[in-house]
Amino acid sequence: MEVRELTFKGESDPKLYACGKCGKAYSPKVYAARDDISHAAARRTAEECCKPRFCACGTELDTSWTACAPCRERKMLAKATVIDATEYKGPVSAKCNGEWGEGYSTDIGAMIESCHDAGEPVPAYCHPCTCRPLKIDPVNLLENATDDMHEAAADQVVDADELVAFITAWNKKQTCVTYYEDWSRVIIIDQLAFDDIMNRAAEPSR
Repeated sequence: MEVRELTFKGESDPKLYACGKCGKAYSPKVYAARDDISHAAARRTAEECCKPRFCACGTELDTSWTACAPCRERKMLAKATVIDATEYKGPVSAKCNGEWGEGYSTDIGAMIESCHDAGEPVPAYCHPCTCRPLKIDPVNLLENATDDMHEAAADQVVDADELVAFITAWNKKQTCVTYYEDWSRVIIIDQLAFDDIMNRAAEPSR
């Protein structure tokens, strides 16, 4: 890829190296090395800026990812711990609209039913969810409140224990929770379809 050398007006030594296609400039100063090495690195980065990049499977990449979506999916699934679908009870997330929307459902059965109702194919797998309840940290609350005050402010708070006790009791009353997809675990719904995902090589872009 063509590289453009950018200099200060009236000088000949290049200060920046720009991609000849998109114009993005790269500075040697970001590299902690000798001038010749840092300039060579900046030039090389500019040369490779808009150069076609390919996944290990041969698919051309059009983003900053180093692997295509199917390969990233297989890598994630290969690392995940498989959870028995018959033993898991709780919210799940999958590649479908889901009972709650955005892929989330009360449980596996509700997710499958929502797919049937929407005319969507049932995903080959889903992920269990982790729960995060609404909770206020009283210690952090006090620290933030006194952070911009004088140094002894935290020691001068009256009845701090009373506030901590009140918020702790208040936290226990809350029923608001948010569920997050746990990619480190996977529940296989359709073993044949799952195996197909794991064994199918992505077709290179043409």
